[in-house]
Amino acid sequence: MISLTERLNRSVEYNGKFYPVNLAFDNVLAFYQMLDDDVLDNEHKFLTAFKMFFGDDAPQDPDFIVTGTDALINYIGQQSYGASEPARDIEGNEMEAIKYYSYTKDAEAIFASFMQCYHINLARELYKPANRRLHWDEFKALFNGLSEDSYIMRIIDIRRRPIDGLEGNALNELQQAKDHFSLGDKYNVKAQEQRADDAFNGFYSMAKHQKERK
Repeated sequence: MISLTERLNRSVEYNGKFYPVNLAFDNVLAFYQMLDDDVLDNEHKFLTAFKMFFGDDAPQDPDFIVTGTDALINYIGQQSYGASEPARDIEGNEMEAIKYYSYTKDAEAIFASFMQCYHINLARELYKPANRRLHWDEFKALFNGLSEDSYIMRIIDIRRRPIDGLEGNALNELQQAKDHFSLGDKYNVKAQEQRADDAFNGFYSMAKHQKERK
């Protein structure tokens, strides 16, 4: 989370040493994009992700893998960016939140919205050294502050708008807009976060098992 009194987190402590973690916004987004790969199994996804975040210099022993993985699960999994709202069943009971955006499919809309609201060119950010690019926490905070008339927020509004009570042209136009901006099951952020949990937790269990056997 963004703090106005503390530096942004860019390392993980292990045995008294701090190991850098690449938490630039584009690296986290690339991680979620990698999770959409249908060819890689969870073990390969985890190994790829571990290298993406920690590089080649991090310890490869099970203790560090457990510690580093646990830190990433807790960090990246908290307060994912964007709008969400509770769903309710027919009896009015709150269900799991529905999310209306994608880390990958909405990339162009997010890019345009950052230009519109902040005059930040996210593509140019990629030319900066990793430790000088927008941090993931900064990216999330800016995303959550986008104006209602920004491109991505207008798309989110279309996705969340109910069709109940509409008819004729109004119904057709909204349904066509919903179809045009549909995420589908694969790109839904809820599904992406579940794939992240599966990839991390699966290998986390393997590493922890190896640690216990030592």
